[in-house]
Amino acid sequence: MTTVLHVLPHRGGGAETYLDLLSGLDGYDQERVELSNARKPLMAAPLIVSRYPTLARRMRAADLVHVHGDAAALLTLPLLHRSPSVWTTHGLHLLRRRAGVSRGVRAAIDRTLVTICTSSAEAEELAQIAPGLRDRLSVVLNGVEPAPPADPALRRDVRAELGIGDGEVTALFLGELESRKRPLDAIAAAQAARDEGTPIVLLVAGSGPLSGMVADQAGAGVRALGFRDDPNRLLAAADVFVLPSEREGLSFALLEAMGHGLAVVVADGPGNPEAVGDAGIVVGAGDTQALAGALTELARDRGRREALGVQARERVATELTPERLGAGVSAAYDRALRAPVPASGGVRA
Repeated sequence: MTTVLHVLPHRGGGAETYLDLLSGLDGYDQERVELSNARKPLMAAPLIVSRYPTLARRMRAADLVHVHGDAAALLTLPLLHRSPSVWTTHGLHLLRRRAGVSRGVRAAIDRTLVTICTSSAEAEELAQIAPGLRDRLSVVLNGVEPAPPADPALRRDVRAELGIGDGEVTALFLGELESRKRPLDAIAAAQAARDEGTPIVLLVAGSGPLSGMVADQAGAGVRALGFRDDPNRLLAAADVFVLPSEREGLSFALLEAMGHGLAVVVADGPGNPEAVGDAGIVVGAGDTQALAGALTELARDRGRREALGVQARERVATELTPERLGAGVSAAYDRALRAPVPASGGVRA
């Protein structure tokens, strides 16, 4: 049995879902460690420092190290040569916020044997900053299981709980309430559509830095739900899923919505168009007018909503599956375990 140590920057987020999907890989005993319990840098820094000696021992003892996210890759850079290692990009959120870290990201690609990109967009970005290491990049798309058909009784119950009328079309935003996700764009678009007479209600589920601003916008056309631990119930109640984020990896929330057969509207930030393909509507990031137009179109055209929902579910069932994700990660592991690891410095594939 091969021991894989997963190194996460913190608890929560898409990496947790990713690890849950990898838990069934044959032949691997999977362990995990978080660099910090906190997500804010000032709070996380002392925790990371205190845990570093233990982390170094665990990384040295593992047969394979799998680091998640560019922040964790940079933080563990001095340790990556100690065992065969890979890392998964998960959206390159640090690099996309701070171009100045590109040198460190290039070093992470060099010191690990495989860089698993969750979208082709990420692979292209990394190839631009590390052209000589293109062969280290492997695109492995995220995947989820399609959901069973929605229970009509459950749908009725949840909509009744939320005060949604029979004639109202429900859009759902589900995710962290932070600036890159642009939940306020979803709110502005839904309110604009409703002001034009479109019978649409937007559910906003999540928590984060923008929670207060979201709550301030609650009203007849917007339900600010806060953090919810019942996403499947909300997906059952919804007709449309909206994700106007300016950047993603390959959002699990988006894939789950597609797997539930919802029509989806996304912004064209990296990751979103690749997830949706032809099975949804893509608008420009920050273009609330176009977003409002897409919501209006779907709210007024049930046939269009249902057709896109069928396409979305089929795309998940055939192209964005857990089996494909597992096979891609297994191939990366095999490659890393077969490659020689030098005693110090960067690794060479």
